Amino acid sequence: MAEIKSPSICAVPMSDWIKVVTEGGITRIKMKAICAYQITEDMSQLLIYTKDNSLFQVTKDAKASFESLDSHFKIE
Repeated sequence: MAEIKSPSICAVPMSDWIKVVTEGGITRIKMKAICAYQITEDMSQLLIYTKDNSLFQVTKDAKASFESLDSHFKIE
């Protein structure tokens, strides 16, 4: 009898994604899709731009998400 294997839920490791809170709720963004990001001077909002011209406005923990992106992309 052949063994039945359950399909993989996620073909890409989740470390390749960032989870942020936007106006629409919890959002996961693929790191390879990010082409630019910026944080406001008061560090209250983070804007993430993706390769398909989507814009995500991070409304919670913007500074921590910004630092996480800097770390991932090895920006000093």
